[in-house]
Amino acid sequence: MKYEENYERHARLWEYAEDCYMGSERIKNGPNAESYLPLQSLEREELRSGRVAFHESRYYFRRQAASFENFFRPIVDDVVGLMQRNPARARFGVAKDEESAAEVVELRDWCNRYNDGLAGLKSRVNFAQILYGRYGLLLDVTTDPNGLRPAFQIVEYAPRKILDGEVDANSPTPFTALRWALLDETTRLFDRGAKEWRVEPRRRVLALDARGRYYTAVFRGSTADAQWRGFDLDNPRGENVVYPSFKGRELSFIPFTVCNVEQLGLNAWSRPPYLDVARLAVENYAVDSWYKMGLYFHATPTLAVCNASRESTDVRLGGVVWPRGSGSVPVTVSILETNGAGLAELRNAKTELRETLRYASLRELIERAGANSSSEALRIRTTTGTASIAAIDKTGARGIEEQLCFASLWSGATYDETRRRIKYEPDVSYLGAEAPLDAVVELLKANHETGVLSERSAYAFLERAAPGALPSYEDNQEQKETGQ
Repeated sequence: MKYEENYERHARLWEYAEDCYMGSERIKNGPNAESYLPLQSLEREELRSGRVAFHESRYYFRRQAASFENFFRPIVDDVVGLMQRNPARARFGVAKDEESAAEVVELRDWCNRYNDGLAGLKSRVNFAQILYGRYGLLLDVTTDPNGLRPAFQIVEYAPRKILDGEVDANSPTPFTALRWALLDETTRLFDRGAKEWRVEPRRRVLALDARGRYYTAVFRGSTADAQWRGFDLDNPRGENVVYPSFKGRELSFIPFTVCNVEQLGLNAWSRPPYLDVARLAVENYAVDSWYKMGLYFHATPTLAVCNASRESTDVRLGGVVWPRGSGSVPVTVSILETNGAGLAELRNAKTELRETLRYASLRELIERAGANSSSEALRIRTTTGTASIAAIDKTGARGIEEQLCFASLWSGATYDETRRRIKYEPDVSYLGAEAPLDAVVELLKANHETGVLSERSAYAFLERAAPGALPSYEDNQEQKETGQ
C-alpha cells in the first residue's frame, strides 16, 4: 500500500483517538459530532423538513442530554504515567560519559525546545505512542544569533506532520535509512502591520542529493505544495536549500526517526494501541443518549383525553383539565406511562460495556489487587497488561537512542565507537517485587567472593532494592573519593 493511502487511513484513527482523549466538548460539539452519534431516520427527516431549527430538534436534545464518560483519557494517562515511574538510563561512554563530545552529552538536559531533557522527551514520545501509535524525531543543529556555539536539538513531529517519504532499502547504514521525507511545518505568525495572526503553510523536505549528501529545503506560502511538486530531489537548487553541518561536518544519511508502537521506521505503521477503549467510550455514549431520552419520556407521562373538545391550550403540569364532552360517548382522561422494561435493558447495555472495559484498564487491574497486596501479587496481576506496555516503552527508547547515535556520528565518532558508547534504555520493571534486605546483603557478600557482578551492576541492584534512597552511581563514587 502506498504511503498516501496508509496516511489517510491512519489519519482518521488519529483524529478519532484525539477527539476521545479531548473529551465531551470535542465528541458532542466538534466537527465529527454526527459521526460519533449518528442521526436516527426520524431525526434526519425532521431536520430535512426544515420545520424546526437544529437547536430545537430532537436530535440536538438527545445529543446534549447524553453523557460522554471519558474512560479513555485516564487509561492513556495511567499507561504513560506508568512508563515514567522509573527513570530511563542514558549512557554516553563505556567508562565515563566524557568519551562522547560535550554537545552529545548535553542532550541529556538540553535536547529539545522545551528544555526538559531526555526525561521530558521520553514522556512526549510515550504519550504519542499510546494515543496515536506514531511520532517523529529529527536531529537538528542550532546556533546562537551570530552563527556560533553549535548545539544539537531534537525536533518533534506529531504523526499528522509526517506527510510522505521513501525508505532506502539498499542503504549500508544500520539505521532505518530514508531517501527523502516530507514534513508539515505550517505555523501561525503574527502580522505586525495588520495586527492579526495568520497561518503560513510551510513544508520541509529532508533528502539525499545525487551525491548522497543530506540537505533540507523549506517551501513557504500558498504555493508551498506546488513548489514541492516541482522540486528536483536529486539536484536541489535555490536559496531555500540548506546542507546542515556541525563544526564543518555534513551527513550522508537523514537523521530522522519515526517511532511507532513496536517498530521504528517510516513504513512501520501502527494503529493507536488503545483504540478499542476509545470505541467503547463512544459506544457507551450512544447507548447513554437513548437511555437519557427514555428517562425523559418515562419521567414525563402523557395526558390522554378522549371524546372531548379542546377548551384551552393553557394546560400546565400540576393543573386540572376540564374537558367538554363530545356526543354520547363519555369523556375519559388517563395518564399514559411506560413500564420501564426498555430502560432496564439500556442500563444493562451500559453495564456490559463497562465490564468489557475492565479487561483493558490498567487502573482497574491495580486497584482490584487491594492495598495490602504484595508487589509480587501486583506483578502477577499486571503481567498481561504491562507486557505490551513494556514493548512500547522499549520502542520509544530505541527511537531516542537512535537520535543520540545520530548526534554521536555527526560529532565525529565512528559507527563502532557510537555503538559502544551510546545507550538509552527504559527501566520496565514497573511493578517488580522488592528484594528483602537480607537477600541484598547475601548477594553482596557472594559477589565480593566471586566477583561475578561489576561494581556498577551491584550498585544498580542496590538502587532497585531501595528506590529513591541512593544517589546516582557517579555521585556515590565522587562522595567515596572525597571522603564524604
